[in-house]
Amino acid sequence: MLPFIGKWIGENLLFSSVLESDDRVPCVTFIMPRSIVAMLHILKEGDDVEESLRFGLLLPRIEFWIALVSTLIMGAIFSSAASCIIYRYIILPRKQSNDKKTRMPPIVSPYLVGFGIVMPLCAVSPYYYLRYFGIKNKIIKFLAGVAQLTSFFRCSEAMFGFLPPNVEDTLTNLVIYTAFPIEIKFHTNRRGAMKSTWNDVGYYLIHWMKYIVIFGIYSSFMQVYNYQPYPNVEGHALWDIKLWTGFAWRQLINNALVAILFQIHLTTFGYGINFLTSLAGYQQNPMMLNPIFESSSPSDFWGRRWNLTVHGILKRGVYKPFRTRYSRLIASSATFLASGLFHEWLLSNFDDGSCSPLCYLPGYGRNTLFFLWNAIIISIEYAIGGFAVFQLCRAHLPLQLVSLMVAATALPMAHWFTNDYVRSDFFSDAQIGFPLIVRVSD
Repeated sequence: MLPFIGKWIGENLLFSSVLESDDRVPCVTFIMPRSIVAMLHILKEGDDVEESLRFGLLLPRIEFWIALVSTLIMGAIFSSAASCIIYRYIILPRKQSNDKKTRMPPIVSPYLVGFGIVMPLCAVSPYYYLRYFGIKNKIIKFLAGVAQLTSFFRCSEAMFGFLPPNVEDTLTNLVIYTAFPIEIKFHTNRRGAMKSTWNDVGYYLIHWMKYIVIFGIYSSFMQVYNYQPYPNVEGHALWDIKLWTGFAWRQLINNALVAILFQIHLTTFGYGINFLTSLAGYQQNPMMLNPIFESSSPSDFWGRRWNLTVHGILKRGVYKPFRTRYSRLIASSATFLASGLFHEWLLSNFDDGSCSPLCYLPGYGRNTLFFLWNAIIISIEYAIGGFAVFQLCRAHLPLQLVSLMVAATALPMAHWFTNDYVRSDFFSDAQIGFPLIVRVSD
């Protein structure tokens, strides 16, 4: 039975065109009055709004979620296999070389195994996997690279000895830590991962369902404009960047709306992974903590609220190894550079030379430039963030206003990061799994 189910999922979901385009049929239609239609068109200049329009409700495709869970399972298998290599040839030799009683040189250098085998395997395997099976949906392509990405940086954590407490105590702990695309919580005073309860399962299920609805509502609004209300006046290549473009009010609106969409997107899928991980029996750290609307500083945004899973692996896999030898400024810059480069790598998984439905070639370099810009912002915060004027602002201004000021430090450059996701039909492929309100012909 299991081989049959696996074959059906592979042939009908992951490796077919069934999730390549949104061909859903509305389950119900309704008339929307002119006042609401006008609100949907408020950003479209010169549009004539009819008295009323007929809209339909599209239900989520269950196949989309089956495909995502299947991809997560395959990623867990890859990460578990990588963790076995990491434990045998990196962690154990490092422990033995540090043990005064049983000190002995490793047969193979842990750095040779890490830098020469595990990391290159993580970097190149998605290309063969995606192209061999012909996966089309951009969300599945993105998720197919997540396991390799986390394994890449967790290998660095192991080589330099910065794994979380108790993770490297046993192979079982390491497998649990690496198999999930989110950070599992481990006990600090005894062995083993923290177990989830049914209350945890229910909590994450409720929040996941809530954000599925929020994502559907927001996407229903954004897809009217093809996910950006105003046309992009800047080219797509790195050399097309013009600093002043981001300060135009139309571009700022585009950037703000897509940034909010990105946060909702990551929060929704994060809660979904939280739910599945809790269902598997383990507690985990959250992925997103409302960074756009509740951050008190740039370092709070990137370090304690935005994509905490990635923050954790970058902190332990890049920042701490650099920090042992170099200044905080250099370590922070190296971390943001690594973040930019791995986002470029994720975009390269989208580049399959096809037009489905958009012709897309990544604008390589733009993501890296965006994260380097934020490295500069963080460096400035390190230098002047302690000044009295900034401390007074944080203490006395409303949090929403402070968050707006924090977002303003990156908002004019946000399209360097988000435009590739808009152009690649990334969000269009995501909407297949969510309820959506669309206009239908009479």
